[in-house]
Amino acid sequence: MKTKLVLTVFLTSLLFFGCSDYVENVQQSKIASKSYGNNGSSEIHRKYPKEQKEVLETFGAIATSINNGAGHGYYGEFMDQLISFHAYGDKFVEFNGGQIFDSVGNEHNERQLFGEDLEEDGVIQFAALPGTLKVAVYYGNVANLTFTSDFILMHKTYGEITVNNLITLLFVKTNNEWKLVHEHHSNVADENNAEESGSASIASESNSFVIDEEYPDSQAEVLETFGAIATSITNGAGHGYDGEYMDELISYHAYGDKFTEFNGGQSFDSAGNEHNERQLFGEDLEIDGVLQFAPIDGTLKVAVFHENVANLTFASDFRLMHKTYGEITINNLITLLFVKTNGGWKIAHEHHSPINQ
Repeated sequence: MKTKLVLTVFLTSLLFFGCSDYVENVQQSKIASKSYGNNGSSEIHRKYPKEQKEVLETFGAIATSINNGAGHGYYGEFMDQLISFHAYGDKFVEFNGGQIFDSVGNEHNERQLFGEDLEEDGVIQFAALPGTLKVAVYYGNVANLTFTSDFILMHKTYGEITVNNLITLLFVKTNNEWKLVHEHHSNVADENNAEESGSASIASESNSFVIDEEYPDSQAEVLETFGAIATSITNGAGHGYDGEYMDELISYHAYGDKFTEFNGGQSFDSAGNEHNERQLFGEDLEIDGVLQFAPIDGTLKVAVFHENVANLTFASDFRLMHKTYGEITINNLITLLFVKTNGGWKIAHEHHSPINQ
């Protein structure tokens, strides 16, 4: 994928990852955080080995469909098989190449790239970088699969290309099968990737009540939690790394082995995420330096699955007053995965990537 690097994107990377005292603060964070191991529910730490195995088998079947269908046509048998692993409908969102796609756009992207744009049998390697693949299962029926891709493809136009992306794939179990309901792809830092096409075609229809059910009460709770997170950030801006409102912000996260953040082309664990947020909002901003914390109109979506897991997606329109760079605008595509615990809705995964402008 080709993504324009605009000033705000460059600044965003600096904001989060340019601090020389990163390691020291992360170590302090591990000791000081009030959130580790105290998120109100064992669900955050519970293992689901059977379901993890099922999701990995499904992911393997997806890879097989892509391998077998490469270059064999937009409507080839294996492209139909690939599309069948998706649960299309109003809840489905794909973030890819700095753009937002619905079900129709996602189907076109996958049929076009794998079925048409590649040479026949043009998947040379479809793998994750060693040590990056993680499957986090919640309540036995929603799974977040994250990894850094190490794909080698033979493209009709560009020849052999390597695709190293940070990838989030959200699966939901429906009718005893695992289906994709959200995808978020973003460049690994300092890597250039082939651009995928994105237009429109005819998408498959969702055939499951689980996928289509709205859960309005849960949606309202998640939006209320998101509002509280925004309030913590606004109130705590510039008031210190360990300020009261930074503690409050961190309390909305479900830290543990399942937690992953993708941001600025890098992958972070719980300690890294906590440091990023305390450093940017508590230290790097001017006092009361959140001028605007809002989504771009029409982009905010809350998709709830099985009542207890919610995927909140939006394009950000943040304006911040930074101590070094002055007023900055952050327009990112953002995925926040929430899980319901005894302590309320908690963030279990974050994926941030720049909008293609």
